[in-house]
Amino acid sequence: MTGTHHVEVKNRDAVFKFDLHRNITIVRGDSGTGKTTLYDMIADYTRLHEASGVNISCDKPCAALIDLDWKHQLVGIHDSIVFIDEGAEFLKTKEFAHTIKATDNYYVIFNRESLHELPYSVEEIYEIKASGKYHSFKKIYRSNSKHVYYKEKAGSKLTFDALLTEDSKSGFQFYQHYFRDSSIECFTSSSNSAIFKWLLEHEDKKVFVIADGAAFGSEIDRILKMRSAANIRLCLPESFEWLILRSGLIKSENMTEILDNPSSYIECSEYFSWENFFEHYLIEVTVDTPFQYAKKEINPVYLNDNNARKIIVEIYTE
Repeated sequence: MTGTHHVEVKNRDAVFKFDLHRNITIVRGDSGTGKTTLYDMIADYTRLHEASGVNISCDKPCAALIDLDWKHQLVGIHDSIVFIDEGAEFLKTKEFAHTIKATDNYYVIFNRESLHELPYSVEEIYEIKASGKYHSFKKIYRSNSKHVYYKEKAGSKLTFDALLTEDSKSGFQFYQHYFRDSSIECFTSSSNSAIFKWLLEHEDKKVFVIADGAAFGSEIDRILKMRSAANIRLCLPESFEWLILRSGLIKSENMTEILDNPSSYIECSEYFSWENFFEHYLIEVTVDTPFQYAKKEINPVYLNDNNARKIIVEIYTE
């Protein structure tokens, strides 16, 4: 499945309207915010269809995962939007992540806890807002123009002494080279899940953290709640390869449209998370060119001062 899909779910008591942009959407919120109401409406429709009193309007079939044998139910669901209620223990398992990875469905998951086995975007974590019987999704986390996410609105620019990235290969090499003549020391955590531990061990530092926002949804909450959060700037572009594509250095047909509307081009059964697509796409469009990209080692052309500035300006201004 590709694309953005508008969903309307209603009965005589409640109306929900929202858009889904990626294969995994997380809906959070305390009891009484509408999560259970929405799931129950879709579950009733899954069992009883029109006899449920629920009307669903969407260009894709919508279904709730209601069977105890969830794997068996998923076998029969394709090119659909699947809703999963909170409390399902299988959500936290590697088995669930592995099972849905190759499916062509979008998933809406109601859950208050972070799901560390799933690569979901910081941009697709929502809470439900109500106005009378009408409900909509509202993003929980927002960023500034440089893709920096705050626990609260930042009062001033942070002067940092360390840069931490999850990338241990080309991205880390790029940042290390860019800041080579500054007082900023660059570090790699080697994975997004290890960033939290690194920050705990270096609470004395003022840190600019750069990670792939496309798969950082499970990590953002605990980092923004850290005691040292005031000394952290959490920068979450889609990925390092996305930064290169956004820089204008690479010329390719339809690139502007792809970057402006990626959901229309990223098939969820092929790319579990958008950063995988941007890496593949950058490699593909630069093969046999001076800008040929490899994840393992950064091409020196990207380290050229002018080129490097064009890449980093999307997230950082001196």
